[in-house]
Amino acid sequence: MLEEPNSGLPILVREECRDLMAQIAEKTARIEAKTKKVKELAEQTDMARRLQTMPGVGPMTALAIEAFAPSMTSFRRGRDFSAWLGLVPRQHSSICPRISRVVMPRAYMLMILRSNSGKRR
Repeated sequence: MLEEPNSGLPILVREECRDLMAQIAEKTARIEAKTKKVKELAEQTDMARRLQTMPGVGPMTALAIEAFAPSMTSFRRGRDFSAWLGLVPRQHSSICPRISRVVMPRAYMLMILRSNSGKRR
């Protein structure tokens, strides 16, 4: 449509649209390159590989958990870890004193976004 001479769009609008499309293409290429690096990094660590076997956990979420979560041995059960993430109500123990929406907002957001995307299917 931008290249059609009879489109009725002014030249300035066409040029601006071409510029925006070039920016989108550049950003898309950069995002794809970074996504590839994240996938490669997630394949290099045992913990990230194991985390990705769980439904809904991809390379980004696995790396975020590996980077920010304390040792899994500090949690007595899965529910304590879920409470630390902020996915279930707070546990009243010394292991999980706070909901991690405050402690680890990025990983919390990744987990929530991924869990909600599965409900749409």
